[in-house]
Amino acid sequence: MTVPKNAAKVLIVEDESIVALDMEQQLRSFGYIVVACASTGQQAINLVREMAPDVVLMDIQLVGEMDGIAAAKIIGADLHTPVVFITSFDAKEIIDRAKLSQPYGFILKPFTARELPLIIDMAIYKHQAETKLRHSMEQLQTLSRRVLQVQESERRRIAIELHDELGQSLTAIKINLQSAELFKDQNPAELNAENIRIVEDAIQQIRRISLALRPSMLDDLGLASAIRWLADQTATRTGLDVRFQFAPQAVRFLPEIETACFRIVQEALTNIAKYANADEVLIELRHDGEHLHLGVADNGQGFDTAVMQKNATQGKSIGILGMQERAMLIGGKLTIDSAIGQGCQITLQCPLELVLPT
Repeated sequence: MTVPKNAAKVLIVEDESIVALDMEQQLRSFGYIVVACASTGQQAINLVREMAPDVVLMDIQLVGEMDGIAAAKIIGADLHTPVVFITSFDAKEIIDRAKLSQPYGFILKPFTARELPLIIDMAIYKHQAETKLRHSMEQLQTLSRRVLQVQESERRRIAIELHDELGQSLTAIKINLQSAELFKDQNPAELNAENIRIVEDAIQQIRRISLALRPSMLDDLGLASAIRWLADQTATRTGLDVRFQFAPQAVRFLPEIETACFRIVQEALTNIAKYANADEVLIELRHDGEHLHLGVADNGQGFDTAVMQKNATQGKSIGILGMQERAMLIGGKLTIDSAIGQGCQITLQCPLELVLPT
């Protein structure tokens, strides 16, 4: 377990002051931080909001209109704080009602000194794991919604390009062919030359659309060549000074790794061009036989990473979520380091289970 006792903050909810004082002394002796002691359910709720403890030790029987079970329901459901019940009552009807508040544990009085830290640590550990899982599920749901939106947007863009560019070229060829039948005195050589030119333009349009969807060199020549092409394209289009450092080696990575790395670099360069206000970008790619290391750094204006993560969770930054999702799918770890005025560094490290020779 990764819960350091001296960092765990505990709220005691017990209406018997002598019992509460004894529990507080025991917890302090174990290295826990007792943030406060409450004697009523409403007071406990108010203190959780104010003190943000890591766990609440809750007596079931409390003075006042609200007992420990009712308070625990609010603390768990609304404030997302784990509750451990401490009670001398083991009647089935009380335990069954207590279960409805989804507590993180029970301790029956009188308890031994060894029970208390064990139950607390398990409750905090379980809550941390569930919180991570909940955040991951929220991010996944947000990403799924945004992926569908982006998918439809991309389909719409491709449909417009096919209609406006390729469709117009084919229409022009059709008109020329009809003209050859209607106006037999028109020079056939000129019509053929015009048709050939239009077909060549259409071919270039198809190639451009195809490259935008997936560059063929990623499959034919590998990750390094595809990133170098992407860097050159970005530099030409945006005016950024994009440098790519890679030690040439006669290896090919697994297709899923190459695709994920290429898309991460592509998204990073797009974000830099849109938001970073940078003029230099450095892309690095290397591997040590066991791990692949990919980095994209810029000298732009930077940003607050906490705000960025919040926006990503809320669906306001689909690019960040997409990069994190791609890294996760190949067993990698993506880190984003940035600060206001200090540029940004995106780093990917993923295991190489197999490297294919070229």
